[in-house]
Amino acid sequence: MSRTLTTLLAAALGATLLLMALEAALHLLPVQNGLAGGDPTPDWPTRCAGPDVHYTFSDAWDLRNVHRGFTNNMGYVAPFPYRPGSDGIAVVGNSFIEGLMNRYEETLQGQLARLLPDAPAMLNFGVSGASLADYIGLGPMISRRFRVRWAVVVVVAGDFVGGFAPAPGYFGWNTGNTPSVQLRPQPVCTGAAPLLTCTEKLVRLLAIVRYTRGNLRFDLRHFLHTSVKGAPRRCVPEGLQAGDADLLAAYADRLPAAYGVPPERVILVFDADRAELYRSHGMSTSSSCATRDSVARNALATAAASRGEHVIDMGPVFAAYFKATGGRLDYSPSDWHWNAAGHRLVAAEVARIMRLGTPETDRTPGPP
Repeated sequence: MSRTLTTLLAAALGATLLLMALEAALHLLPVQNGLAGGDPTPDWPTRCAGPDVHYTFSDAWDLRNVHRGFTNNMGYVAPFPYRPGSDGIAVVGNSFIEGLMNRYEETLQGQLARLLPDAPAMLNFGVSGASLADYIGLGPMISRRFRVRWAVVVVVAGDFVGGFAPAPGYFGWNTGNTPSVQLRPQPVCTGAAPLLTCTEKLVRLLAIVRYTRGNLRFDLRHFLHTSVKGAPRRCVPEGLQAGDADLLAAYADRLPAAYGVPPERVILVFDADRAELYRSHGMSTSSSCATRDSVARNALATAAASRGEHVIDMGPVFAAYFKATGGRLDYSPSDWHWNAAGHRLVAAEVARIMRLGTPETDRTPGPP
């Protein structure tokens, strides 16, 4: 018994020393850092990175595409403070708009500022993990603090279904009720907080945890999945479920009012199926299949356009660019977020609408 106990203790000590060495080594490397999110406040209860946070972004196990930056006074990625009461163009979305994998100058909001130098400030409200429910839930919060001139909403895959299971700190669908979205409160580590909340916050400081969750994208669900790894999935087309059509129609109805702008000052940008685009040119084996989410996004585009809101389908634009240049629009296959080229094409489409849609008395001059 004594010998067995000694062996177990020696193994535990060895494992502990190994983990300590790995932790020290990872602290010297550009693993993801500063991205866990700040605590909510009474006047801004939704999730953001936290004010004045220095962050590091890198992707995959080999720490590629390293970017470092900082958040501003409101906890969003921008190289300038957001001043309450000022005019602004709200740019809303998830991690595509948060833009950690690009330099700020390469993002949609950064390139819009260059294309429209006399326009109001481009206010980035992108947050990783956000969904369509967040994009409308944020509207009243933004319009109470700023004079919104345009609302630009970027819609990507997963944005509709993501609202049915929001994480703490995010808005989710409140189906069958008014308002149609509801914020799921985010616990704060205070004296009255559960021990688990504070422990989780401390654990996030460990480089091993940040590397495992951020770079390796570890998810327990990967190990609980019952399908055979590598086996192709049979396409089973899906459609809308009961109540989805009404929810999407109400969304299109209420989106302009949420930002305090008329419908013609709302621009919805819909991402393209880039995997299918690459497959059609023999550069990918992925194939598309209609899902509840993709059908819902198409329905939202139709509903928004019928109400006078601007709808941009990036499919034809991305396809034309890819056919002409062969250049990718993202960091696939490891990261499907837009790269600088993708953001530049989106910015050009948005800027074109803003120039055409601004009255002469309130026109934003653009490049000739």
